[in-house]
Formats: sequence, structure tokens, C-alpha cells
Amino acid sequence: MFNKEVYQSRRNKLKQQLGTGIVLLPGNNESSINFKANWYPFRQDSTFLYFTGIDRAGLFAVIDIDNDEEIIFGNELTIDDIVWTGDQPSIAEQAAMAGIYKTQPLFQLEQWLANTKTPVHFLPAYRADIQLQLASLLQLAPAQVNEKASIDLIKAVVAQRSCKTDTEIKEIEEAIDITAQMHLAAMPTGKAG
Repeated sequence: MFNKEVYQSRRNKLKQQLGTGIVLLPGNNESSINFKANWYPFRQDSTFLYFTGIDRAGLFAVIDIDNDEEIIFGNELTIDDIVWTGDQPSIAEQAAMAGIYKTQPLFQLEQWLANTKTPVHFLPAYRADIQLQLASLLQLAPAQVNEKASIDLIKAVVAQRSCKTDTEIKEIEEAIDITAQMHLAAMPTGKAG
């Protein structure tokens, strides 16, 4: 995770690019293999990570451009969750590390969105569970979700993510160096067959 100023800068730039409305960014959910608590390895949505840095399942980020407000919606871990995950930082603690200082339980998101009068910008959903959540939150049929995705948000995200900062380039170069080191370390152990 970068320092919070990186994520704040990205969100501020997004606000400037769009000018008005609400940006709704869903994070990914856990995906079960064969029962609820037996999950595939978790991979956060890349856009959610880009704008928040929070690598935790079941969250939504809201960026209210007109009111200059940012909120993370999500549910804290229960004791049943902690059995599987171990103790984790709270959502508020993780959000603060991204420079977001307001959090609310996930069940409040639908009412929060219902009370807004400005357009809601969201990206096309690539996972069925997120498509169904967006449909429910936005009072849309599931088949309408991707049709109603914000072209302005798509263009803004592409424009921002296609230009890398010095900090991002440094991280990319470090990852490439580690990959090369791993490859070189593995080469001597390779054998025919």
C-alpha cells in the first residue's frame, strides 16, 4: 500500500475529471469453492485498489464529488469470521490508511444511494455477484447494470491509470527485479524431465 496521499491525490483527480455526481466503486467479495468459509484466494478489484489501497473483501467506496465526501461501506468481521481470518484491522483503520475517514455498515449503502439526487457513476461489472449487488443497490434489472455503466467514469479511470507516476514506476521496477531474481534462483534447480 502506498501512503495515503497517493490515494487522496488519485481520488481528487477523479473528482476533477468528472466534476459532479457520485462514484460508486465496488470491491470484490470472497468467492467460495465448495462451502461459505472455504474460499478461493482473494483478489481485490484493481480499480478499488487503485483508488483506496484497501485489500479486503466485501467493501464499497463512495466518492461524493458534489459534497467532497468519501465513505467506505462494509461490515466488520464477526467472531465466526475471525476464526478463519485471525484478527484484522477494522474497516475504519484500513480506510484511514487510505485517507478516508468515514465508514458505514454495508446495509446503509442502499439507503444512502436512494437519498442522492445526483448521477451515480459506476464501472461495468465483470463478476456476477457484483452485478447483482449493483442491480439491487441502484434499483436496476441485472441485465441493465452494464448498459448503465458510466462512460465518463470509464474514460476518467483509463486516462488516470494509463499514466504512471514515479512512485508507481518504482514499484513496477522493484517487482520486475524480484521476478528476475526468482527466475535466476529457480534456473539451477531445473532438470530435464
